[in-house]
Amino acid sequence: MNPMHKKLVIALFIAAIAAIAIIFLRQQYYQAPEEKITASRIVIPQVENQDADEPDESFISDEKQSLVPLNVGETLISIVDMDFDGDGQDDQVNAIRIDGNPFISLIVGLFSPQKGEYERVATISTPIRTLSTFSYGGMDLTGDHRNALVYQGVVDTGKSVLQAFFITRSEATVSVVQIANLEGDNNIFIDQVERSDSYIMAAANDPSYTIWTYSTNSETNADIESRYDWNEEAGQYILTGQNEMAASAPNSGRNQRQSGNTTDYYFASLNGLWYKIDGSKGKMHYIYVDSELKQFLFLEDGQYELYEFVRSTPRNNGIYITAKNDEITNFQRQIDITFNGADQFKLKIVDYLFIVSDGGAWNGEYKKMTDATAYLKAKEDETYKYTSFLEKLEGTQWTTADGIIMTFKDGKYTAENDAHNDNGAYAALDQNGKPYIQFRSSTETPIFQKNYLMTKPDRTKEDIVLEPYILTPDQSYPMESHVIILSPYQSEQ
Repeated sequence: MNPMHKKLVIALFIAAIAAIAIIFLRQQYYQAPEEKITASRIVIPQVENQDADEPDESFISDEKQSLVPLNVGETLISIVDMDFDGDGQDDQVNAIRIDGNPFISLIVGLFSPQKGEYERVATISTPIRTLSTFSYGGMDLTGDHRNALVYQGVVDTGKSVLQAFFITRSEATVSVVQIANLEGDNNIFIDQVERSDSYIMAAANDPSYTIWTYSTNSETNADIESRYDWNEEAGQYILTGQNEMAASAPNSGRNQRQSGNTTDYYFASLNGLWYKIDGSKGKMHYIYVDSELKQFLFLEDGQYELYEFVRSTPRNNGIYITAKNDEITNFQRQIDITFNGADQFKLKIVDYLFIVSDGGAWNGEYKKMTDATAYLKAKEDETYKYTSFLEKLEGTQWTTADGIIMTFKDGKYTAENDAHNDNGAYAALDQNGKPYIQFRSSTETPIFQKNYLMTKPDRTKEDIVLEPYILTPDQSYPMESHVIILSPYQSEQ
């Protein structure tokens, strides 16, 4: 993605949200807060797409440390800490590469309270070699308070796979039993229904999660939806239902949504800004979809996450989409969209890596902002108040009352005199109709606060006044701190 385009889209989107939030506040519309539950920890390598034959050394972080013994020739990729054997102690399952083997493997380490260390008890080979498609974690699939080890990914043929295991330990033995081994041409989706209060309080079991796979009939080009449910007697997830959705003629005109049952069609329908409409008091949730770049921008409380399209499974009334996080490329999100009309859809999200978990507060009903495109275009053409200040700051050198000489150029600043030497990055923004500048020092002894209001109180002078401010998403107020006056620097002749 073009970096400038990405920054522009994000900046315009956040600016749009600011105006939209005012509208909703006036209408006294609020959203219900939801608690996020985290059940396991993962240390995630920052990786980009890679060739299958590339080594993993560049992805290794010094912060990750395997507590499970590694053999010679094994390279650590990521770590999951969770209680897999039910003894109340966190175990560790680590993803590794083995020299000479292009496929990812998982090593299982169970914590021994008697020894006070992790014992390596099993190695699970996977058929997945591409790190950007691979995800794993622990979750209670069967609803009986047993954490299963679950991994997903895409194999060399392009098919999606999901495998799940129970890990049990007795006094003498350890067993790793496969409870699911599923494959689909397209997505595989774990339907995580909300668990009951009794289950959460560990007072009762709950129904198991259903797993859906999606494939295509090569002869009819129809979508095949397969349902798998937990069978306690068999100790496996077994096929319990299958539905083949007949392919529609491309130009039949009988049903526009069915006849346009393609990824491009649905992205064209999703293009624009959407807001969540169900719930009561709390936070607002927005999603901006760029159909051209096939990207999703999720925004909540001024925080955003960008996800890029990986693959999808269209169906007659919606689409399943797998997307990857723009910053953490092996953090995947499954996006299940069901349309309720041309301008409304129901969203269900499943995230992979931190744990296999549902989308929490993101799940629900969304409606389209019909004027979003015009609003964003207007924002793109808008002249910001900080622009004239930046032009002045970057056009000359500056000095302060205590002799600090400053330069501003291309988002970088320097500030130095005989006693100080500071440098770092700066950025300007408009908030509540006022221009601000933000500093981020690269040194341990920064000269400046983080945020300053920029003013020019005397039109007869070229001075710029920087007043320290505290900025929050909905307000700003001055700090009781040193005001800085920048004057054009004139070197001594």
